[in-house]
Amino acid sequence: MEVLEIINTDVLVIGGGGAGLCAAISSRKEGAEVLLISKSRPGRANNTAISDGSFSASTDERDTPEQHLSDTLVAGRWINRPEMVSTMTLGAQEQVENLLSYGVPLQKKDNGKLRIVSLPGHSVARNVVTEKSFGTDFTLPLFNFAKNLGVNFLAGVFVVHLCRNKHSDIAGALVIDPARQGLILIQSKATVLATGGAGQIYSQTNNAPGTTGDGYALAFRSGIPLIDMEFVQYYPTFMLEPSLAKTMVIYEILVYRGGARLLNNLGENIALRHGLKDPSAMTRDALTLAIAKEIKEGRGINGGVWMDLSTIPGDKIKRFQKFIPRGLKRKKLFLVAPVAHFFMGGILVNERGETGIEGLYSAGEVNGGVHGANRLGGNALTEAWVYGDTTGRLAAQYTRRKKKVFSIENLQSTIKDLESYTEGKKQLSVEEVRSRLQHLMWKKAGIIRTREELSGLVSDIEKLKVKLSDTKASDYKELINKLETENMLLVGKAVALTALLRKESRGAHYREDFPDEGGEQWVKNTYIKGNEGFEMCVSINPKNKSIVIERLGR
Repeated sequence: MEVLEIINTDVLVIGGGGAGLCAAISSRKEGAEVLLISKSRPGRANNTAISDGSFSASTDERDTPEQHLSDTLVAGRWINRPEMVSTMTLGAQEQVENLLSYGVPLQKKDNGKLRIVSLPGHSVARNVVTEKSFGTDFTLPLFNFAKNLGVNFLAGVFVVHLCRNKHSDIAGALVIDPARQGLILIQSKATVLATGGAGQIYSQTNNAPGTTGDGYALAFRSGIPLIDMEFVQYYPTFMLEPSLAKTMVIYEILVYRGGARLLNNLGENIALRHGLKDPSAMTRDALTLAIAKEIKEGRGINGGVWMDLSTIPGDKIKRFQKFIPRGLKRKKLFLVAPVAHFFMGGILVNERGETGIEGLYSAGEVNGGVHGANRLGGNALTEAWVYGDTTGRLAAQYTRRKKKVFSIENLQSTIKDLESYTEGKKQLSVEEVRSRLQHLMWKKAGIIRTREELSGLVSDIEKLKVKLSDTKASDYKELINKLETENMLLVGKAVALTALLRKESRGAHYREDFPDEGGEQWVKNTYIKGNEGFEMCVSINPKNKSIVIERLGR
């Protein structure tokens, strides 16, 4: 296995979604030479590209960044890091202007003002929407703007290792290029991680195929802590009809704004059965748990529940037609079910996206801290825009202080380790290991959790790690699959260990054996850090955040 090429750049951005593209643009605007690398085509096949095309920003005179911050903290059940939330809410308005200047088509009213909509959990309407209400309305203009600005791109590659220089700063990355059948060494003065989440560790997910937790694994192996990994958001309504395409059914439009109902097999309104009479209380965590309980207690239908569109008034049906899944025709009753959607936990960074290692920044879903125990709809992309822009700018400024690229560590041991991945017995395929992990994660660390199942899951993952080590990668594509699956096992174990540690229910984390929120003594963050052998050490910070609650008068 050999290094085919060495590429030098000022700023390396890892990830081709919204956060990565914004970071690349921001760095390039500062005058830095920028290389963005990604597993798939930048601007496509990522979670931003398949999103619903909306984000939160306080653009209305009835709204303020402070109110946006308060709503976010309340939804996150006070687990959020307030300084990070403040960065997001204060920076959101600037990103609206940036996106417009990049060519993103945002919906406007006849008077020229931005059209904003209301979503559950937000105290006022503050979600800005694109013309087609789809994620590529963001990512394709961002990609084209970045390309015209002079950002360089390298797609279809996989990052194996973050490289360090003699000062232990991050100085680039070693990547696999399966098309060229070899390795590429990228030397950079600064690096931005924007690799997204890890929804693919679950068998039921609406995430893009590449969301395998690579950024979490890269950070963990670089000695950076992960926080709040137990908090995984599930989207409550994903199409379950076998004859129709698997797609998200936007309940915020059809149920919250339209008046559709979710029904169990007895025809009962699930929201009302679970005390969600006020539509604004129908947050993703609350509605997901209500549906999951109905299914677990035997009131589901083939693993899902009914969505009933017959109660939506005719004028609204016409207005919301593009949000109704194609293929339904005149059908008003169809099956939906929850799926893994978003990781609230992630890399520990400060309010500027700095990781604590010189030369390494991080932006977007890969970070933890902004959303706490539950994310409000629209805040994911706001975080991506703000932290992408911030980290890209800081990375470029850092390169101006760093006059040259220092020689990096000897990579022979890393390359030797990679070669060992081709020497397994292949008793089980990588895909079989991955599939077993996904099934176990959904069953034992999904919406409803218990100590018994989480403890069993940790043991299951250790056994799967052994089985994975016995698999043989016969080509570069299989090698990448094996490395991805290794990352997925790492993230899965992080979720299981922190979910075990948190002996309460809060936001998206529900423990059936501890069904109630634990009070202020649990308003804390969980931490995972590796020891010298990369074994996971789990802890919970001792600081109680009641000061935040008092300060906001809650």
